[in-house]
Amino acid sequence: MKKPLAENVSWSSVILPNFQKARAKEKIVEATPRNKSEKVWKPPVSCTLKLNVDAAMNEDRHQFGIGGAVRDNQGRLLLAFGKQINQPISVVHGELLAIRESIILLYDRGFSDVQVATDSQLAVLAVTTNQDDLGYNGICAADIRERLKTPVISEIIHVRSSANKVAHNLARFSFSSPSPFVKEQKKRGGFF
Repeated sequence: MKKPLAENVSWSSVILPNFQKARAKEKIVEATPRNKSEKVWKPPVSCTLKLNVDAAMNEDRHQFGIGGAVRDNQGRLLLAFGKQINQPISVVHGELLAIRESIILLYDRGFSDVQVATDSQLAVLAVTTNQDDLGYNGICAADIRERLKTPVISEIIHVRSSANKVAHNLARFSFSSPSPFVKEQKKRGGFF
């Protein structure tokens, strides 16, 4: 079902300024071996893309939101998404769901060679180690490991939360969006 134009316009007028504010706070830097700081968003190496994902919790409403942003090596936003999760889950499970949902989304849209960055060390550890965990986290991590066999994701890395502001803001924005949202950069220029 297509959304009315007025709804899409109002949505873009909210999300774009939030993205611009978060991006301004991130201070994009050149990726050089000399730069060891992880307090800012670092672009991926050329010819690859970077997806920052995050989960956020709204304690008042007992709900989670997941979100992510795909950017190129110049910091240009190519895709933004978010989704509400209305079930009781742990923070780590939220982060794992954000990674899993993003891999599915990128696969469906034909992306490949994407570096995934999350601010959850536990999520990275759950995905990069083979643990026999039959809980929700273990099942989700096993599913992600299976999906990593496709050429969509090149690696999953940990970043500080200060370098993950855009993804966090998108996850928080999903609290106010009753349905999942995905916005992709149009082929001929501007976003939206």
